[in-house]
Parts: sequence; structure tokens; C-alpha cells
Amino acid sequence: MLKKAVIFTVLLAVAAMFFGLAIADEAAKKEEVKHEFVGHKKCKMCHTKDGIHPSWMETKHAKAYDALSDTEKKDPECVKCHTTGTTAEGELLEGVQCEACHGAGADYKKMSIMKDIKAAMAAGLNMPTEETCLACHANVPEKFRSKEKFDFEKMKAKGVHAMPEKKAEEKKG
Repeated sequence: MLKKAVIFTVLLAVAAMFFGLAIADEAAKKEEVKHEFVGHKKCKMCHTKDGIHPSWMETKHAKAYDALSDTEKKDPECVKCHTTGTTAEGELLEGVQCEACHGAGADYKKMSIMKDIKAAMAAGLNMPTEETCLACHANVPEKFRSKEKFDFEKMKAKGVHAMPEKKAEEKKG
């Protein structure tokens, strides 16, 4: 009888520990996902007139997923850099969309928030840095690597979409 009680207690402790870990793991996942992706079509609503969305549509970033072969589209190592993520509804955001660089936009997409840069950044808006770009550009498989090393300053100057502040400067000049 004592042996059964000990076994029962051990099993109960293991189950409690496992259940506790599962709850902690789920809580950690919820903590990690602070903001959700919405996709470039939501960004387009405000960023068409300023030229940002139309100019991005012409870039290799916009077409990154289409550049993959059918086999590569099933390879998570390829997909992670040629897509942006998934929406809350599970839609795959093909290509390197706005949120791949600027952060998931569900909480900053409203115009009232975007007009206040501090509020937008508090709600998840990122200003891309070299590290943002290198997350993918430093991990390009050898067979696809350019002969030139990724040059952040050169690429930043080239840009991946129209820059509103440059247009404002052009109008002044």
C-alpha cells in the first residue's frame, strides 16, 4: 500500500510539474507576441499618396517570396527571410513586407498613433537598423550570396521605398 502511495505521489508531482511547465511555456509565448502582423495592404491605406507603398511594390523585397522555387517555399530556412510572418488569422505574409523591417503593426497602424512617433514606437513601430537587415542578409546561403558583402550604409542610401523626408527636402530645394 505504501509503495502505491509513493508511486501515485511521484506521478502526481510529475504531472503537476509538466502541467506547470506547459502553463509557463504558454505564458512565455503570449508575452513574446506583443504585437500582431496585419500585412502590407493595411499599410497601403495610408502610404500610397506618399509613394512609400507603390515604390516598395517594385522592389526585390516585395517579390522575395516569388523568387523562391516550389521546393524552397517548403524550406523554413528560406521562408523565414522571404516572408514577413503570419497574421492573427494565419495568413502568410509573402515577401519582405513593411512589418519585416518596421515591426508588427496591429497596435500602431492607426493614423492617430502614427502621427505621434513616440506613441507609434511604444506600440511596436521600429526604425530599421543594420541589425534588422543583417538578420537575413548575413545568413544568405553561400550559393545565393552576392560577391559583395552586404553594405548597410550603401543599401540605406539606396532605400527600399520612397522616403517622405527626401520628398519634403526636394520640394524645399
